[in-house]
Order: sequence, then structure tokens, then C-alpha cells
Amino acid sequence: MPAILISIRLGAALACAAMAPAALAQSAGAPAGQKSAEVRPPPASTDAPAPPQSALAQQPQPAEAPPPASTEAAPASPTPPASPEAAAAAAVKAAPQPAPGSAPAPSDDEAAFTLFRHDLINLLILRADGRMLAAAAQIAAPDRDDASRSALKKTPGLLKRARQFGGQDPLVLWIAASNACLSKPGCADPAALKTLQTLDADNAAVWLLNFPADDNAARAQAVVTRMAQAQRYDDYWGANVVALVHALEVMPVPPSVLRQGVGTDAARINFATSIASTLVPPQLAQLATFCRAAAGKDEALIGDCIAVARKLEAGGTFISQKIGFSIEEALVPAGVNHDVMLSRERSAAWQQQRFLEVSARFTREPAVAEAYVRLLGSEQNGIAASLALLKEQGIRQDPPAGWQPAGAAEAPDPLLAQPATQH
Repeated sequence: MPAILISIRLGAALACAAMAPAALAQSAGAPAGQKSAEVRPPPASTDAPAPPQSALAQQPQPAEAPPPASTEAAPASPTPPASPEAAAAAAVKAAPQPAPGSAPAPSDDEAAFTLFRHDLINLLILRADGRMLAAAAQIAAPDRDDASRSALKKTPGLLKRARQFGGQDPLVLWIAASNACLSKPGCADPAALKTLQTLDADNAAVWLLNFPADDNAARAQAVVTRMAQAQRYDDYWGANVVALVHALEVMPVPPSVLRQGVGTDAARINFATSIASTLVPPQLAQLATFCRAAAGKDEALIGDCIAVARKLEAGGTFISQKIGFSIEEALVPAGVNHDVMLSRERSAAWQQQRFLEVSARFTREPAVAEAYVRLLGSEQNGIAASLALLKEQGIRQDPPAGWQPAGAAEAPDPLLAQPATQH
């Protein structure tokens, strides 16, 4: 059965919300031990597929597995443009263009999906719940330029209302401070960030958002030093996915999605993880470039960078984990400590591959999908939830002796393949 087709307008807008769990894991980087050059920005979204399809319908596929003989939609590419504008440009370039003077007519599926989003937002705005409203704010991202939508039902208005009911909730504040789908100045809320840094000062992620966009080395070093003093790194990805899934449960999944053989739970998880992945901090790339350049220089900075790298390796998502390993690989000299780091990186690559295989089962095994959402809500971060899911499924977390990631010598690092961009 053909995938749900959406027009360039909706496809470009939703491209910032098109990374499924498998794509997130795949984007986390090169196999263990592979040397990397300059670290590029982590993906904030995925390229619009050709033909583009509904984010609700995208399905994770296991790494190195043959394509299944089913009608499940394949995940989008894990090497995205960094903004809705870049996504739109990619979508327009890849798609057939209408004749001059004509406007592309929205498909029935596009209209149905837009109606689904709008109806969902109309219900969520009535909730006196900060997380539900913050979820609605993210779901509303494609409506930024839609003149028919009330300002109260667009992202800025919904975030304002979310803070009225969740002004002390770190997740609500994180979304308000770092909403990556809106690139206009003023989208990120400095006041929200300041409050967040007071409430969750031991989280290195909240200080990362202060990383300078320019080449101010003194400010950058100050941010690294403050991050090194924190106890952990958590970019709230798991908590955000849970909030988005609960928001999506308010309405049934559109029938046009279910007709493709996509399970209800899998569709919601894919849409939720797609949206949450847009908030992976783009400052991670700047941090990596800055710290890797410290090799052989300031010993104090090197020590802080290594401390931050190890927090990234243990928290957040597979993307932040990869960034952590790339920093440590550049700064830890050859020897026992470097070998230990490579061993940990090898284990992380094994865990990512095994998670890809498990996540590919979500659409046909609802209980596994439900377990993943449950663990995202109970574990400390996205990586911890993935490892807990592997444990529940009876899958070993350490690779067998002699195992190496397939294609370790030739596979490019998806994070390094993209040109550097700024938000």
C-alpha cells in the first residue's frame, strides 16, 4: 500500500519532526574506534523523504537487516538539514515542481493529517497541564506561517500558556528555552533558561545552551568549566517523548496511517520521537569542535572537556553519546585510558545496533513499544531507557569477544557528513 503522501508545504514543515527512534540511533555516529575529523552539528531533523510521508507513518528499521516484505514506511535519512528553511529547500529540490502560476493542491491525506493536528491542538489547549501544552506547542510548529490559525494556537502562544501551568517544570522550561523548530530570533526564551538553570543546576545540558555562537574562547571555556561541575547530562529527550505520546493519546491515530499497517503505539512513538529529536541541542557541535581543538594545549581545559565528554557518553541520546566519544578520542592520549575508552565506545555501538533491532518490532509488538515509553518515563535519560529495554528483552549489553561494528573501516559518520550550519 502506498505511503501517505503529503505536499511540499506540510512535508517541509514536518521535516523538522521526522526522526524515528532508529534514525536517532543511526545518526549517533561512526563505529567504535573509527577516527573522526571535524565534528559537524548534530541533526535537528531529517531530510524530507522522496516522496515525503507523514511522520506518524515512519517506522524504524533494524541496522544491517534486509528490507521487510511489508508495507511499513522506511525511516527518513538520519542526516538532516538543521532548520525548517533548509528542510523546505531540500524538499522543493527533490520534488517535481508545479507549473508556473499554479499552486500544489493538498492531497486528501495531507488535509486529513493537518485536520488531525489542528483538532489535537484544539483539545490540548484546554488542558491546565504544562507538559500537555508544551507538547501542543511542538505539534503546532508547522503552523508558524498559517494565517488561519489563532496566535494562541501557535507555538509561542502555547509555550506561554504552558509556562503558566508548568513554570517550575524543567521539561516545560527546556522546551521554551531551546525550541529548535522555530528559528526566528526570540523563540528561545532567556528567562525560561535562567529559571531552568536555577532548578536543574546539576544538569550539564542546561549550561550547554549558553555556549557562544561566535568564537569567544573565554566564554566557551567558562561554559565547559560549568558543565564539568555538573553531575549529569540530560537533554530531557525521554521526558519529552513521554509527554508527546500522552498528548497524542488524546485522539485516535488517523485511519490513513493505520491503513498502512502501522500500529497505533508505533505511530505515536514515531511521531513523538521525531518531534523530540528536533530539540537535541545544536550547541553540541560547537562544544565538540571547541574541545577537540584543545588537544595539546590547556591542561585544565582538557580535563574539563574530558569530564563533560564522559557525561555526554552516559546521558542524553545516542547523538550526545557520540559527541562525547569524539571529544574523548581526540583528547585522551594513546595508552591504557584510550584503550578503555575505545572499549566503552565499542559497547555503545553494540547497544545502538541492538536497540535498532528492538525498535523495529514496535509496530508488530505493541507491548514492546509500551515498555519503551514506560522506561523513558522511569529512567534517567534516553540512553538509560534504551539499555533498560534491552535488559527487559533479555538482550546482552556487552558485545561478544571479537565483535566489531560492521563497516568500521569504511562507514562514514552521519554527523560528520553534513556541512556546518548555524541555528
